[in-house]
Amino acid sequence: MHRKARFTVFAAGAVAALGLVSGCSSSDEAATGQSTDACNTFAADHNAFVGLVTAGPGSAANIEKWTADKQAAVDSLKSVPGTASSDVASASTTFVEALPADTLELSEPDSASGKAFVDNGAAVKSACEADGTSITLDALPLQTFNN
Repeated sequence: MHRKARFTVFAAGAVAALGLVSGCSSSDEAATGQSTDACNTFAADHNAFVGLVTAGPGSAANIEKWTADKQAAVDSLKSVPGTASSDVASASTTFVEALPADTLELSEPDSASGKAFVDNGAAVKSACEADGTSITLDALPLQTFNN
């Protein structure tokens, strides 16, 4: 009877382990595509913002419009997490939470917020690809001090 109890425990453990392995493989199924719209919106708003940063205001007369346009792009980015699901929602939340209140910080040399912008954008892109949507993100021009 003692051997039978050990066998039963072993068999139950083996069945549980098999269930865990099966569970892991089922979670690796094809991407869901549930966040396709959120991913495409993120890419469009991200690239619009990067375009504005890259172009700059052009002249002093355009600073107010340029600043307002950048803020509109940031506001659009901030709406993405509410429309996404799963890892895309999580990654896009991290992205928008790391945005500085003053977006000019992103353009400062060796900017930690600029590096976070790039890294967090890459995380959103990766989450979108895992969900089944490939997006292209324009590169934020990061400046560094020359040593």
